[in-house]
Amino acid sequence: MSLLKRILRIAKAEAHAVVDKLEDPIKVTEEGIRELKKQLNEAIESLAQVKASQIRFEKEAINERERAKMLVKRAEAILAKAKAGEISEEEAQKKVAELLEKAEIHERNARSLEEQAEKQKETALKLQAKIEELKNTIAKYEAELKTLKARYSTAKAMKKINKQLAKVDPSDTIAMLERMKEKVEEEEALAMAYEEIAKEEIEESKIESVDTAQKLEELKKRLGL
Repeated sequence: MSLLKRILRIAKAEAHAVVDKLEDPIKVTEEGIRELKKQLNEAIESLAQVKASQIRFEKEAINERERAKMLVKRAEAILAKAKAGEISEEEAQKKVAELLEKAEIHERNARSLEEQAEKQKETALKLQAKIEELKNTIAKYEAELKTLKARYSTAKAMKKINKQLAKVDPSDTIAMLERMKEKVEEEEALAMAYEEIAKEEIEESKIESVDTAQKLEELKKRLGL
């Protein structure tokens, strides 16, 4: 039973991972670009193989034509010998016929190889067009991914800020400001009160000083001083 639960947990985790991946546009786009680059590499490899085949067919066709030319030259040399009386006409014709037959086989091979080379060339052109298309598509998607990443980053930042702002209760903030305002006004009132008390004490001190001075003068007069 515990093993079954473990398997189910793993399957569930993998399912969530797939869903998260599908919901993440950046991951999906990056995976798509990686797949396109893989196709591009495969196309480039195929193009190289096709071009190699084209080159090989072209070289083999040239070699076949050279063999055909050599056989024709040998046939011409035999005919020259027959004309000079070095060999009989019958023998010369037999050898020339054999040589020309072989030369024709090489010619046919050359034509066949040239046709194969032409087909490989056409395939290479198609592959080259596909490669260019893939390159343009990849460049386009990479540019879009760059923009998408920037937008996604901005959206996440805005989401975080808005989420934080959503948690703030304006009524609590206003109440807090009102309490702060009352506290400030209370402190200001106390400061003014202490200032007025200080002024009154100074005035009383001045009056007391004047009264004391007058009493001292009156005492001096009575004593005749």
